[in-house]
Amino acid sequence: MDHANHEPIRVRASGPTGPEDHRSPAYAGQPFTVRCFGGFQLHIPGRRLDWTNVRPRVRALLRFLAVHGGRPVHREVILAALWPELPVRSGIRNLHVGVSTLRAFLEPGVRRGASRLVRRDGESYLLALPPTAHCDVRSFDEAITAWRRTAGTGQRGAAAAALREALAQYTGDLLPEEGPAEWIVAERDRYRTLAAESAATLAALELEAERPAAAVAAARRGLEIDGFRDDAWRVLAEAHQRSGDMAAAARACSAYDQVLRTLGVPGPVRAA
Repeated sequence: MDHANHEPIRVRASGPTGPEDHRSPAYAGQPFTVRCFGGFQLHIPGRRLDWTNVRPRVRALLRFLAVHGGRPVHREVILAALWPELPVRSGIRNLHVGVSTLRAFLEPGVRRGASRLVRRDGESYLLALPPTAHCDVRSFDEAITAWRRTAGTGQRGAAAAALREALAQYTGDLLPEEGPAEWIVAERDRYRTLAAESAATLAALELEAERPAAAVAAARRGLEIDGFRDDAWRVLAEAHQRSGDMAAAARACSAYDQVLRTLGVPGPVRAA
């Protein structure tokens, strides 16, 4: 029995309702978009996709490949994530069926072995994104890498720009459709932590640059993601103080004091 999440994939597409080969001029000239933060979205230009008759585990396979941002994933990793309850041979058979189903659905009419989207690389599989495609997970990862590259270099402007880009990509939890599926929980937590850290770090950079309003906005964004970040709370209070809004600073301190009490760490809050 297929126990994968039954929530449908949200699909955005443009163009005619009839089948259209993804190699058409419409496909080549428009952006291919994959979003995994805040809810899965797939946009294949020139196509309208109806997932009504596609089994939930096949949908989960697409999401699993998508979250890796075009990188190959070994079949053993896929089997452990999506078919952990099955013997290896049965899992491999289900994987082959799932891959075949995705290929036929995403690229109707493409002959066997000619798929350009769901590809095999040795014993690995990948969602091969076109060069012009946008994938939010990949863009987030690239922005985080760019930020870390600036560490210790004094390039505060470049660091802030990279952090803003990361936060622009992070629009919510990673693949909420998967619920508490074991394969996604750790990655979801990792990205949430990275996003909250990015927001708190950006808030501190904005404060250093004497942009208290921007610092407030970034700190609030971080607290929306993780309401227990000490650094975000402290920057929020300090930014309000620097902007002359002492009432808002006091409210921030009081709110954080309440957070500390819930954690069993009572005590007054001081601005950074």
